[in-house]
Amino acid sequence: MRSGFPRLSARNPGAPKPGAPARAVVARFATLVCPPEVRTRQRTERVLAEFGLLLAALPPGARRGLIAAFTALDQGARLYPRSAGRRLTRLGDAEAEAYLRFLLGRPGALSDLTRKLTSAVVMCYYELPDVQDELGYRPQPYIEAVSQRRLARYGAEIRRAEAATVEDGTAADSTAEDSTAEDGGE
Repeated sequence: MRSGFPRLSARNPGAPKPGAPARAVVARFATLVCPPEVRTRQRTERVLAEFGLLLAALPPGARRGLIAAFTALDQGARLYPRSAGRRLTRLGDAEAEAYLRFLLGRPGALSDLTRKLTSAVVMCYYELPDVQDELGYRPQPYIEAVSQRRLARYGAEIRRAEAATVEDGTAADSTAEDSTAEDGGE
């Protein structure tokens, strides 16, 4: 599809990607808001792949809104005096960084929107497995420990709820959810 909506890659049909115009903006934005290492080891491309997954998880209206926000950010740079009428994707690093500082320094919705777009792209960066490894972020042992603790404590309730669901074809009651809330929401 056009206009920045997720597409299926020819090499990996399961990997949605933003369209070419949005890809250029998000890639440029990533080089500005992510750590400098985003420019190494094809991380920018992998951030774009993560961003595509984020887009695919959103309802169509939210996808269009997010793409429109990035487009507005890109085209809005033309109005910034130091840009000389160029889009964000065409600005040098110094001008692009100054433009973002300008946006973030303004009170109101424009600053809020820029912060939210920054958060979305930076989140995609920190979802990269090699970035998580570099930071020492390894949540799997904790997830497994909590899962085992939950099964030990609530296993019988979970099995009863699953059996009830299979028998009558409806969703199980919220017994398991209520028990989880008592466990501190783990």
